[in-house]
Amino acid sequence: MTLLTDIIDDFPRIYPEYDALFFEEQTLTNLESFRDTCRLGNALIALGLQPGDMLMAHMENCPDAIHLYSACAKTGIIFCPTMFLLSAEELSWVAEHSQAKYIITTPDLLSKVQLACPGLHDRNRIILAGGREEPGTISLELLCREQPVELITNPDLGDDDVAAMLYTAGTTGRPKGVLLTHGNVGSNVLAVARSTRITRDEVALSPLPLSHSYGLTTSLLPAVSGINSILMRWFDAAKIFEYTERFHVRTIPGVPAMFIQLLNHPRAPQYNVRSWKRLQSGAAPLPDEVLKAFREKFGVHLYEGYGLTEASPVVSCQCPHLAFKPGSAGPPLEGLEVKVRDDFERELPPGSPGEITVRGPSVMKGYFKDPEETERALRAGWLHTGDIGYLDEDGYLFIVERKKDLIISGGFNLYPSEVEAVLERHPAVAEAAVVGEPDPIRGEVVHAFVVLQAGMEVHERELMDFTRESLVYYKCPHHVTFMKELPHTVLGKPSRRELRDRLTER
Repeated sequence: MTLLTDIIDDFPRIYPEYDALFFEEQTLTNLESFRDTCRLGNALIALGLQPGDMLMAHMENCPDAIHLYSACAKTGIIFCPTMFLLSAEELSWVAEHSQAKYIITTPDLLSKVQLACPGLHDRNRIILAGGREEPGTISLELLCREQPVELITNPDLGDDDVAAMLYTAGTTGRPKGVLLTHGNVGSNVLAVARSTRITRDEVALSPLPLSHSYGLTTSLLPAVSGINSILMRWFDAAKIFEYTERFHVRTIPGVPAMFIQLLNHPRAPQYNVRSWKRLQSGAAPLPDEVLKAFREKFGVHLYEGYGLTEASPVVSCQCPHLAFKPGSAGPPLEGLEVKVRDDFERELPPGSPGEITVRGPSVMKGYFKDPEETERALRAGWLHTGDIGYLDEDGYLFIVERKKDLIISGGFNLYPSEVEAVLERHPAVAEAAVVGEPDPIRGEVVHAFVVLQAGMEVHERELMDFTRESLVYYKCPHHVTFMKELPHTVLGKPSRRELRDRLTER
């Protein structure tokens, strides 16, 4: 198994110095990035951090975030990134639960961190990036300025040592801290590079948050493949088009919400996007109509993939060199096994939906301070993903639904996405999300939350009758709630957890 540290060390050794990273008119070579990593690692050691200590990061995308991840890996410190969109209350809980020794942030987020993390603030444990100095914080720039460009220590790390802890947004309750080892991360990055056949002539652009496992993995691909990488502070559709023309971007990893914005951008036809080759969509299902419209408008496929934080994260993906199957998340990566099982752990034949289970070197070590959930998720040596899907005869994976989002009405199982797809075919509906509502007779009934197209109206009964034309009775909504907008996760997926919470609060 390849350690994460091996990947970091190989970057300046295997590839001659070249312009590896572009960020907001700043260009860094692979050698400069490695030196910055070493300086930062020495600075963390100077603060007293030791292997196994937890370091939180609450920051927007920037080169410092990439170097921080690498520096933690090199020194054995556990990297714990958090989404910059988290509220102060959510951030406070993560800081306490993770037992972080320090937190690093940026000027724009400093006030939230000071509010959310009073314990770290009072002990002068807030590190400030971005070249600024503020009272009560430690300046990252000053901290690194006098540090040598070679690490002063090189701890003996193994495959099973934890490299990162990332919090997942669970469907119920508090998020769980996923422990990913050096072997987990290293093996997944290599498997992505090999399975997708990334070559050195590619220019990759990433708008994904580095606080998410998907974004972290893509940030390491330049070190494995020697490609040119463009990092965005956050998603900006217009900037993606501009960078595509300027740098001849070939590769863009993203989530469906991002590609939908590119598709609907009013100036999209004005840009030359002929360099696009590998647009990889993950983290949420990709609607068929988006896939078709993207192909018609830009002449390029959107390649779907599947993954989850507990698998470091990529499990499967479609690639340009493989047969294209619309709606599929592709075959498993090299080195990973995927089996679909029923509730009795029996393996199901091709075409039969069941829970997706995964085995291989990228499967997590476990959940932080939660042995019961760890045992449940990793029972019988397989990661039980909680997702419903099936494999076809060629071994391609198709995702059906989240197991925890499954609705059981009168003993019948139904998947929200099927009902949502029908609702969104109605000309007045812009977006729909479906959850199960407790019912004293049927156990659960379907409750639909609907956002209407601007200027259009439709009555609840009309929508319910519309679904009956396509769905069996138990799949049709019993209630419809109209909303101005749906709550979404940070990755653009409708948050069914928040919608369920709204029902219980009534």
